Amino acid sequence: SSGINAEYGEILALSKDENIGERVLNSIAPSIYGHENIKRAIGLSLFSGVPKNPGKKHKVRGDINVLLCGDPGTAKSQFLKYVTKVAHRPVFTTGQGASAVGLTAYVQKHPVTREWTLEAGALVLADNGVCLIDEFDKMNDADRTSIHEAMEQQTISISKAGIVAQLQARCAIIAAANPIGGRYDPSLTFAENVDLTEPILSRFDVLCVVRDTVDPVIDERMARFVTGSHVRHHPANMMNPDTSEDQSQADHVPQDLLKKYIMYARTKVKPKLHYVDQDKIASLYAELRRESMATGSIPITVRHIESMIRLSEAHAKVHLREYVREDDINIAIRIMLESFIDTQKFSVMKNMKHTFSKYLSYKKDNNELLLFILKQLAKDQMVYSRSRHSGDIQTVEISAEELEDKARQINIHNLQPFYSSELFLNNRFVYDKKNKNILLTM
Repeated sequence: SSGINAEYGEILALSKDENIGERVLNSIAPSIYGHENIKRAIGLSLFSGVPKNPGKKHKVRGDINVLLCGDPGTAKSQFLKYVTKVAHRPVFTTGQGASAVGLTAYVQKHPVTREWTLEAGALVLADNGVCLIDEFDKMNDADRTSIHEAMEQQTISISKAGIVAQLQARCAIIAAANPIGGRYDPSLTFAENVDLTEPILSRFDVLCVVRDTVDPVIDERMARFVTGSHVRHHPANMMNPDTSEDQSQADHVPQDLLKKYIMYARTKVKPKLHYVDQDKIASLYAELRRESMATGSIPITVRHIESMIRLSEAHAKVHLREYVREDDINIAIRIMLESFIDTQKFSVMKNMKHTFSKYLSYKKDNNELLLFILKQLAKDQMVYSRSRHSGDIQTVEISAEELEDKARQINIHNLQPFYSSELFLNNRFVYDKKNKNILLTM
């Protein structure tokens, strides 16, 4: 019909946008500030990889499992609740409220016929969808081991009361957990911070560590974002929406269209792996294994190679591509490495970032790098100004020459595109060409 053709045309038009990858991933949970790594991981999990069945002997899953772990108050549960609104067939459960049989399947007597019947649990109900488990660390170990088979083989085997069956559980699992003692301790490894066993940790493709760090500039911006969001979404304001919506919202894909786009990509697009740089993946895997053994953090297994391939297929799906390209592989490697490095002790992290810097810098354009340097300079200037003058500071002045010196050290010589970029202006920076200063309005 004409309605379906119009939607199809809208989806294809969206896929032709060259920044579609960033736009789609920025549209994940737009009401939550920051946490780009979590948004990217959840976004790719929603698109999922391609399931395979080599020789019709055994299945290789295509779903991407994600574990969020970190400090309280960092919107972990909000991310899971958001996924229930945008995903296909979502099932939400909590660790304390879920038992082994509630997650898998259970047998009960039919009240009328008095025969034993099989009832599906959360993972079976979420088949071809997403199962979201909050408070994952609060589950009993016996209950948690029941989902081992579902997370890798994506089936649930039952042999109870004379019923022997195998149920399908082809779903992605996105779980949120709190560290031991409530807060994440960066001086310990991920395995020491979380009360989870190695077999379960290796089944997650991406581990996202969320730390609540103190940063005056980011904290102030987050406070403004939260208060602005409350003002905008107040019932009184919803009746007459303000046209002066935040500029960054213009980049977002409308949530209804995003849901259709994800559904179309999941069902219709099956990217093929051709001309993959196998040497690159092999050398990276060997390097990661060596680092993992040396630091004693999360174990790196063959599953992580499969995770890289799944992530690259999901990234190709975001662009509705028929083939996995080199940049999809590079993005997948970057996500994998960021996930691995975040789980390290703070003492090891810096050296590891330097070791893998060639992979980590991929697709992080110069503007993002310059913005990071500028924020550091603004932070230093703010601390200095506060120590000199008591009271509120309205504007912070940063020397443009100082930024240009720092940029030259990393081989960036032309800063004019950065000064006129949306990234620079959206972060409330203004370039004063006459005085060669950069002003940050608080």
